Amino acid sequence: MDICNKCEECTKLCEIVPKMAGVFKALGDLTRLRIIYLLTTDTTGTLGVSELATRLGISQPAVSQHLKTLKSEGIVDSRRNGFYIYYTINRDRMVEFRDNFELMYSSVMGRCNRELIRKSSPDQGFRACIIYYSYSGITRHIAEEIRNASGCDLIEVRTKKPYSSFSAYTTGVFRSRKMACDPIEPDTIDVSPYDLIVMGTPVWAWKPAPAMNAAVQALKGCEGKRVVVITTCSNQPGEALPILKESLTRRGAIVALEISLTSEDTKNPDAGGEILRRIIEAQPFGDTTKTLDSEEK
Repeated sequence: MDICNKCEECTKLCEIVPKMAGVFKALGDLTRLRIIYLLTTDTTGTLGVSELATRLGISQPAVSQHLKTLKSEGIVDSRRNGFYIYYTINRDRMVEFRDNFELMYSSVMGRCNRELIRKSSPDQGFRACIIYYSYSGITRHIAEEIRNASGCDLIEVRTKKPYSSFSAYTTGVFRSRKMACDPIEPDTIDVSPYDLIVMGTPVWAWKPAPAMNAAVQALKGCEGKRVVVITTCSNQPGEALPILKESLTRRGAIVALEISLTSEDTKNPDAGGEILRRIIEAQPFGDTTKTLDSEEK
């Protein structure tokens, strides 16, 4: 496969695709998959051709041929002990295969998601941005996943005085309960060029983080703009979503969708794609009378 040299992602994909092709071919046989299962579940490390043939109900030469194919792709390892040869799974190779597959999957899904946006948007000049605040990095991860899935702009909100691990759980939580606004950078966020705005925040004490309260007030040109609100939390978002919806509505924005993500949700490798599909299903691109929020879906 020729390397196109157009971007880092394409270059990486062109490097791994030939490697993946051989593995997929080796795995494309039921008997070989059964061998992998037996080796994976074996705890003795003493499975040889004879034992595998007995368990599979096939001849030893057939097992040897399948093992040769798997070994040629690095999927299994072998070790000799006297007259016997034992086979085990090459776990490092399987981890490499998993990582390469996830890269291919995210690349393909990213292109599919961008095509969904193109088809769903009546205006080819449609623009979107993600405005987020993140203390622990979880909300940042989700924002970047959405950006990767959609290609939209990313705007990070930062507190002018960063929280420490102690002050976040003392001063930060107290200010969150009071629905205070932290001094932030940038102090003005011009969203007038955008058709859709996604705002993401962690939940502190069942309310939005103070930096996100400030971000809502810092919006410029948000009147009539459609907004998707996303919260990240360990379990329940509490009052965070309705508070943000009310604040944005007072600024003249239209909240099209509210999404709450738990800790388990954020571990989804396709979290960005899943959120993007939910946004598209909510139809935030058309007439505001057709806009849905999460309760109407």
